[in-house]
Amino acid sequence: MTRRILLALSLALLALPAQAQPLVSTSIQTALAPQVAQARFTVLIPEAILRRPVPDPAAETEVMRSLIQAGYRVVDPGTQQRNAERNLLRGEDLSAIPDLKSRLGADYLVTGEAFAEEYGTVAGSMRGYTARLEVKVIDLASAQTVFSEAFQGSGVGLTDAIAGKTALMNVGRQAGQKLPGLLNQVLQGHTAVAQRAFVVRILTPTDFAKVNLIAKQLKAKGASSAVIRAVDSGGALLEVSIEGSTADLASLLETLGLSVSGMTGNEISVR
Repeated sequence: MTRRILLALSLALLALPAQAQPLVSTSIQTALAPQVAQARFTVLIPEAILRRPVPDPAAETEVMRSLIQAGYRVVDPGTQQRNAERNLLRGEDLSAIPDLKSRLGADYLVTGEAFAEEYGTVAGSMRGYTARLEVKVIDLASAQTVFSEAFQGSGVGLTDAIAGKTALMNVGRQAGQKLPGLLNQVLQGHTAVAQRAFVVRILTPTDFAKVNLIAKQLKAKGASSAVIRAVDSGGALLEVSIEGSTADLASLLETLGLSVSGMTGNEISVR
């Protein structure tokens, strides 16, 4: 019986297109930039098989594993909170994203959607499923989407549950082969994407005139925008869109006479 099952599985895999073959997990070699290596990431990707929610996502696990292997700092909020936040994201309640930064203790959220659907029976009684994974990375400080891409794959199994799970795992591995390197480039500002928005926190008492002067100086030095979000007795908050990395903006701020006291993800604190 075991030989029959193995033979059927082999025949089924040979009958599938290349993207349906199980991917071999390989060590991901990515030299992370310092500002990328210190950023904290949380991976929360709602998944469904035949439109039914999956409580223990396979694609999410593969994406998380790939980031960890590449050296990224991945924050795990715990199973109970992970399920709660995943349900929130499944409902597309994006208004709660600003609160996720403090709740998850992360700088970036890797999220999106993954689903698997059947495409029929292959090689006898084996079930065949296709899967699609849409990944986006959100900067939790500014709520800006800094990366977005879709992946497709497939898988087979003796049952619908196993076939669907295998398809999700395969498409997650496929994303995991590309995501660490692409994300490393995006977060350094080395790709042709929309300018990223950075959050600059001034931690010392100031007034609107001084903050407005800083905003004008930043735009004079290449920032496409520098929006004042808040000014109070404790300091100020600016949102700056500019090409380059967090380190590039930090260096620019210091040329204006400000002292950088903290830098994480897309957020810079100055005095």
